[in-house]
Amino acid sequence: MTTAGAAETHPLVLFGGTFDPVHEAHLRCARAVSDQFDHCPVYLLPNAVPPHRTQPHTSGEHRRAMLKLACVDDPRLRVDDRELRRTGPSWTLDTLREYRAEIGDRPLIFLLGADSYAQLHHWRDWRHFPDYCHLAVAPRPGAPGPTPSVEEAFPPARKPAELLQSPAGRVLLLEGPELDIAATHVRTALQQGSHMDTRIPPAVLDYIRRYGLYTRA
Repeated sequence: MTTAGAAETHPLVLFGGTFDPVHEAHLRCARAVSDQFDHCPVYLLPNAVPPHRTQPHTSGEHRRAMLKLACVDDPRLRVDDRELRRTGPSWTLDTLREYRAEIGDRPLIFLLGADSYAQLHHWRDWRHFPDYCHLAVAPRPGAPGPTPSVEEAFPPARKPAELLQSPAGRVLLLEGPELDIAATHVRTALQQGSHMDTRIPPAVLDYIRRYGLYTRA
């Protein structure tokens, strides 16, 4: 990754999660955000030890391999395993700081679902996030809104272009696509042998079957 100067306005998007497993809603959302910013790169960052949710059902090695299979045919989507290579909890602020040091004043966008946005006030050192990144929030059915403290910390952007005017500090509420697939439901369907062709990329589904992943509750 090359360091950008202050004049660089082409953004970089981060999309973190357990990706346990990666599914089509993840990929649709990542591609849609890339398209809104002139096909900018989206880095998918699998967590090693997510501190705010239950731990992954599958190893980091398997989740990284599945992500690479899902992204291999789309140059916009890239897998960054830096959180898997760290020890201890996967603190988002550590990742944001690393990226900011690498890219200079280039706009940095952290993509997350509306359910995670609603819980952002529970994340460690979240009040420092506006110093490092913008937020792009993907809609999720039934997700509540954020707390007033989070809304105050991130002034809203009315359109994507407003995120290009500064390196960090704004929030863009995306109109779509929705993150309308839950990994919990995907894992349950896999355990039951249900039809998964429309929810998991074929290469990922083949990998899951080859290694017998998600066969236990």
